[in-house]
Amino acid sequence: MMKKIIALTGIAVLMFSCNIAQQVLETYQLTQCKYDYNSISGLTLAGINLQGSTNSSALNPLHLAALTTAFSSKDGSLPLSFTLNLDVANPGIQTALLNGLEYVLEIDSREMTAGSLEQKLQIDGGKKAVLPIKMSFDLKKTLSGESLESIKNLAFNFAGIGNKPSNVTVRLKPNMMIGNHLIPSPSYIPITFQIKK
Repeated sequence: MMKKIIALTGIAVLMFSCNIAQQVLETYQLTQCKYDYNSISGLTLAGINLQGSTNSSALNPLHLAALTTAFSSKDGSLPLSFTLNLDVANPGIQTALLNGLEYVLEIDSREMTAGSLEQKLQIDGGKKAVLPIKMSFDLKKTLSGESLESIKNLAFNFAGIGNKPSNVTVRLKPNMMIGNHLIPSPSYIPITFQIKK
């Protein structure tokens, strides 16, 4: 009887170890994937939809007036919300598995926001998938101390309706699922791209 218990315990430990090793391999494969900018969707500034606008003068006059008021006000907030869609291509044969991640967003070399995403994404070997990351932050709070004109230029450039391209870097740190615990990988994966008109 004791021998059976020891054998079953050994099998359980072995299976648990193999499961952990598989999870580590799948998370490691995420670091080997190629990440590229796909698109930004659902972009709103101060609650106003900027998606599809080609320049600031193409905005609805009422929306433009509301944005002008929001930019010129020294008080209040200026929330920017959007979903950043990234293409993730898995060049290997091992499946890449995401169990959530931490992220940091920089626009024009200024850190805008950092957060975490609880989402699963599986990318089989040789396949590609889109990773959507929802972000939202207050531009006025984030850029406290900068001029209102500087904040406006950054927001419009990021929306693709300004006069200059917007340089964006997002850093991703995938999480591994070890047992019932999420463990962040040791380093960030940087993805850099430019948003143009």
